[in-house]
Formats: sequence, C-alpha cells, structure tokens
Amino acid sequence: MNRLCAAGVQLREQIDDDYPDRDRKSDGWIADARHLAKGSSDHIPVDGIVRAIDIDSDLSAHKEEAYALVEKIRKCAKKGDKRIKYIIYDGKIMSPILGWKRRKYSGPNPHRSHFHISFTTLGDKDGSFFNLEGEANERLKENGRELGQDIPSNGTSDLSSSRPRCRCNCQCSSRISLA
Repeated sequence: MNRLCAAGVQLREQIDDDYPDRDRKSDGWIADARHLAKGSSDHIPVDGIVRAIDIDSDLSAHKEEAYALVEKIRKCAKKGDKRIKYIIYDGKIMSPILGWKRRKYSGPNPHRSHFHISFTTLGDKDGSFFNLEGEANERLKENGRELGQDIPSNGTSDLSSSRPRCRCNCQCSSRISLA
C-alpha cells in the first residue's frame, strides 16, 4: 500500500494546525492519471512512498498568506532542512539550484491554485517538526508578490499590483529583489 513520506505528513499537519479552515480542494499527494502519463513526478510512489504534496493556496484568510507560507517553507529549506527537495508556486520554482532563489517555472501547470512541495528520501522516515519561522497564523508584514511591502493590520492593501514598489514604500523606480 502506498503512503505519503513522513516529512509530507508532518508538514501537512503543521499547515492544517495553523489553518484549520483552509480550502482543501487542490490538496493531494498520490499521482493522478496526468502525473502517471507524464511518467516522472514525485507524486508517483517509489517503493510505496510518495514524496510530494500539493496544498491548496486558499488558506481561508488573506490570499497573500499562501505566499508568506511558501516563503517560510523556502527559508526553512535554505537554512538547511535537507528533506525539502523543491517548491513550486505561482509560476516559480525554488530549489537548491541557485541557492533557493525563485526562478521561472516552465512546466505545464503553473501551480496557482495550490503549491507543490517535493521531498528528498531523507523525508521518508524523518517526520520531525519543520522549523518554519514566525508564529502560527501570524498576519503578513509583507506581500508575497512584492516582498518588503507592509500590509496594514486591517488586512487591506493599496499596493499596486502593476509595479513593485521599493523597500521604502514609495513609487520610485527601485525594484525589489525576490531572492
């Protein structure tokens, strides 16, 4: 019988604990027909173990929180959690290649309704707690699309989605690095 790797179970449980009312429509872990037809996916079991999860990006809160959560997972991996192989979300992939910097993802699914986390074989049996920085359900201090921008505590934002602002929150021509 196939099973999700221990790291995948743990990360999903942590996310469920932090966002108990989140949407789960796009959640998944076992390969569907599309993944099987492709032939190469961490959703396809190897020796009965699946090394990937998809988490719906609707966390039943501010839409920006999915970006913040993905950023926490990315930072956890960048700081040395070797169980995380790569992350895909909103047309970007993050992996040890280029030091966990975001780069364009050119796969057929841009992963906008969910984010994808693949795990290494280290995650097969290691279901220890993921040290994601920040407190559970903390509200964003930054917009995941435009890192460095403050979002008011009331959850509204007047940030322009057409052009990133600089770190000083003005509208000058400085661009924000998404590294």
